[in-house]
Amino acid sequence: METRSCPSMNELRGVARVMGMKYFRHLSKPELYQALQRQLHHAERAQARAEEPKSKGKGKKGQGIRRFWWRKAKKQNKKAKEEAQVVNTVDPIMFTELGPHTFRFVRPNGTVVLYNVDTLVQYILATGDFSEPETRLAFSEDILKEIDSTAKAAGFKCGSVLEAFQQKAKFDQMKIKRDGLLGLERCAGEVVTEMLHIIEDEDSEEGEMRLVMEVFPSFADLFGQLKSNDPEYASQCHKHYIEYLHGPPNRPTVDESGLFEVVLEFMKQTAKSAAPGYSIH
Repeated sequence: METRSCPSMNELRGVARVMGMKYFRHLSKPELYQALQRQLHHAERAQARAEEPKSKGKGKKGQGIRRFWWRKAKKQNKKAKEEAQVVNTVDPIMFTELGPHTFRFVRPNGTVVLYNVDTLVQYILATGDFSEPETRLAFSEDILKEIDSTAKAAGFKCGSVLEAFQQKAKFDQMKIKRDGLLGLERCAGEVVTEMLHIIEDEDSEEGEMRLVMEVFPSFADLFGQLKSNDPEYASQCHKHYIEYLHGPPNRPTVDESGLFEVVLEFMKQTAKSAAPGYSIH
């Protein structure tokens, strides 16, 4: 509907085209009319500012201060919020409630994370990883000294993380051994996957030959090395292998080859057998 106060739709679109508006064809007549009014108002204000005489000297400097003071205040408020921001309410290592004795670590971005100091010390001494558990940011010697002071003030009788850091060669050996165990576990897991493929294959004769000639000896060797270096870890891995061979409850393994029981019997024997005399140094 056309009124005296509002031009026709074609006229409005023509004005919008002249003013360089984009995406105006999908607008209704009232929306387009309001958009043109806003753009015209902005243009009038811009022209008025351009025609104003420019102030010089102190007036210009004062104008700049008045114009940008709120930006500076906004940045300061943001910085203050970041400095006071605590990102956790539970211990990031054990996922338990924070106790009365915590260590406060400030990250480079300004966020603050709290750790139960006893848990943090035990984690560092057990893993030999002298960095924050979540972000892997390396702890400096000053921070490690602060952790020791916090633990001592809390009355915890535990080792010093700073002294442990200064004896890092010991933890490097532990890391080498741990990496070696992980490598053995992964290789043994690949052999177990090959067992599962043979079980689900219909060619039982070829599968039996592969089990006897290749798969079983390879697994026995890898698992024996794993067991000789860390029996407890090897036992946990063995349970996972058995569960993997059985499959999930809603989709158990289909014994196409008839070799499922043979594989399970072999796995039981490897769990009971003595480990060979091989160790990772």
